[in-house]
Amino acid sequence: MKKLLTGLLSLTLVAGIGTTVAAHSDNFSSFQEMLPFMQNMHPDMSEEELETMYNNCHGKN
Repeated sequence: MKKLLTGLLSLTLVAGIGTTVAAHSDNFSSFQEMLPFMQNMHPDMSEEELETMYNNCHGKN
């Protein structure tokens, strides 16, 4: 039982650290760098709509 509890605790700790690192590893520093990817994912949206969405998600730098 102790081994199972230790294993689950370790797995939770590793998953939590991995999620935190992934969330903080943002490869895009500005809207202009991310725009081509956003246009690819949302082809029907205008540049203004994409910028509004970006600012809502990332804040206004």
